Amino acid sequence: MEHDIREYVKCCQRCILTKTPEPSARAPLQSIKTTTPMELVCLDFWSAEDNKQRSVDVLVVTDHFTKLAHAFPCSNQKAKQVAKKLWDNIFCVYGFPQRIHTDQGTNFESTLIAELLILAGVAKSHTTAYHPMGNGETECFNRTLGNMLRSLPLKEKHNWPAQIQTLTFAYNATVHETTGYAPFQLMFGRIPKLPIDVMFGQVSHDPVIVDYSSYATSLMTYLHEATQIAQKHTEKQQAKQAKCYNRKIKGTNLNIGDRVLLANKSERGKRKLADKWDPTVYTVQDLNLQTNIYKLIDEEGKSKVVHRNLMLDISFLPVESNQHDESIQSNVDDTENESCSIESLDQLE
Repeated sequence: MEHDIREYVKCCQRCILTKTPEPSARAPLQSIKTTTPMELVCLDFWSAEDNKQRSVDVLVVTDHFTKLAHAFPCSNQKAKQVAKKLWDNIFCVYGFPQRIHTDQGTNFESTLIAELLILAGVAKSHTTAYHPMGNGETECFNRTLGNMLRSLPLKEKHNWPAQIQTLTFAYNATVHETTGYAPFQLMFGRIPKLPIDVMFGQVSHDPVIVDYSSYATSLMTYLHEATQIAQKHTEKQQAKQAKCYNRKIKGTNLNIGDRVLLANKSERGKRKLADKWDPTVYTVQDLNLQTNIYKLIDEEGKSKVVHRNLMLDISFLPVESNQHDESIQSNVDDTENESCSIESLDQLE
């Protein structure tokens, strides 16, 4: 009897949708690796209220290798604003990146942005739905930017949009924990001169006069050495982060044909009483174990591409659709039998 009760509770649909912890599985951490500046540029929007309780949208742009970050206040989050900020403040200043990486927001996936990137020869990639960890570099800077703005004195805090450029410069001039270098230094090959350097007379003056060719040679040598050191620091930090994250790995890899549920992320509001999982059943159609990305398809033929952390394996449940189809078919057969008997009675009469 105990075994039957456990099996009944294990297969209870309402218990699975509402009580199964989210996420029920956790895939290993896969780090994005870059080797040169402007190889991968990540974009995202960050929003906060101003002193008049109006939401201010900030376009955050980070270079994945150097960690150089920029934050541009925008009047809205439309694709036109994104395209203008990218062209005026990134492409025409630092050159065209090899690839940009965003979430699946309509402003980033619009036709305008696609045509701009085709014109510039820039590739495009995006995260899977409801998985911000796929753009972790920008999400980390969003948190750092929020902490910096939150710690401002009250007078400056009321007008925080005017302080963004100063704070991002301070961030870029500070040694980054991952690379061991300041983002400004990795991007431009020199340490920025700060007001405190002038105040304490620490501005260095090189008495040796060199020509442009000698300066360019020494600069390239320095950047090459700094790039190698930054790569080693980054690999070490990524391995450390993966080791800490992977301690909490649970669940197993899914196979083609397995049935799964998706985490209920689409419902709006506080979601305190919402089901943790969406009742639509999907079947695994294709998978990429290197990135833990799965392509799913439902009974109507609609497909989705999601990360492993957003799925719940329910292959152990009985297939209810077949039973439902059999019951429908039996009802159809009964109806046909009744109609046949009525027709035979009519013939006898």
